[in-house]
Amino acid sequence: MKIDWSFLRLVIFCFAGAALLTYYPISEFATTEVIHGIIAGGVMSLINLLLGYAAIEISYERSHTTFLKYVLGGMVVRLMLMWGVLLVLIRLYHFHSASLMLSLLFFYVMNLVLEIFYLQKRVTSKK
Repeated sequence: MKIDWSFLRLVIFCFAGAALLTYYPISEFATTEVIHGIIAGGVMSLINLLLGYAAIEISYERSHTTFLKYVLGGMVVRLMLMWGVLLVLIRLYHFHSASLMLSLLFFYVMNLVLEIFYLQKRVTSKK
């Protein structure tokens, strides 16, 4: 599996940019529970993105059918895993549900855009 460091740098820059933009308001106005929820949502979304990246890289050189199975099937598996982790964090560990859900939504949308960008880049480079 070949690692695309430029994409991973882009992911790091996006997360760092989001952290810099939200640092002051969150540090001034949020409680510790809210901060833990925001961090947990970001980490869950980052792991989801890295698993999606791995699915794209692993299946890239295979047939179109296998590629779609890995990418789309992996998306379903990743969403189910995130749903399970979300339930565990809220029910068992009593994370602040609003901050966890909103940060997960924000980071998921950001990471989905990055994943689509990367997928488009890989597909156009294959042609």
